[in-house]
Amino acid sequence: MATTQYRAQDEFDQQEPPAKRRNWMTGCLLGCLAVIVVLLVLGTVATIWISRNWRDWVSTAASQGVKQAIDESDLPAEEKDQIKVQVDRVAVAFREGRLSNEQAARLMEKLTQSPLITAFVASAAEKKYLDGSGLSDEEKAEAKVTLQRFLRGAIDEKIDRRSIDAALGHVADKQPDGNWRFRNKVSDEELRAFLAEAKKAADDAQIPDQPAEFDPSDEVKRIIDESMSEPAAAPPASDAAPGA
Repeated sequence: MATTQYRAQDEFDQQEPPAKRRNWMTGCLLGCLAVIVVLLVLGTVATIWISRNWRDWVSTAASQGVKQAIDESDLPAEEKDQIKVQVDRVAVAFREGRLSNEQAARLMEKLTQSPLITAFVASAAEKKYLDGSGLSDEEKAEAKVTLQRFLRGAIDEKIDRRSIDAALGHVADKQPDGNWRFRNKVSDEELRAFLAEAKKAADDAQIPDQPAEFDPSDEVKRIIDESMSEPAAAPPASDAAPGA
């Protein structure tokens, strides 16, 4: 058997001239190198394009996400339109480089600290759980106040993590990474248990019963004006995407 294999190989070597085999090998190598070069060029072009256009991506995606959240809120139509104007204002400023990464970070921090986020989250929770529940109108009215107090205390870090977890455990499931995932549906008993825990946590932290009064669109405009008027850090030599 070995002799037969050697003879076959000898016949192949005789039929295939060495020069031709070298040309075939060279062609394969050049073809592979050509593919690698093309991929490198495409990768370089893509990197350059992203580095020049990442602000468009971020501003567009962010503004669309915020507008969707606004549309899903129970704010009056006029308030929604006025807030969307401010969202577009921020998106354009960021896209054009007039709003730096540092200013944008400060803007987000101020929005988080304002009563605005509390109102939006409480509104979402009301729609998700309260509106379709079997709670009485009186219970729902009290629940709305409890939600605002609990969220405000959690955001301000006046309610500790243990109390937050105790309340959320009735309406959400803790994931392996430590985050909570809210259930799509909860029973009235689970909802009442959550509200009782949330109220106790807000009472213990002495969170006021009355939420801060404010006009949502005016609050957004005030925070944006304040953030954009603050000095930005000196921009780098090239405005490239983070990590590019």
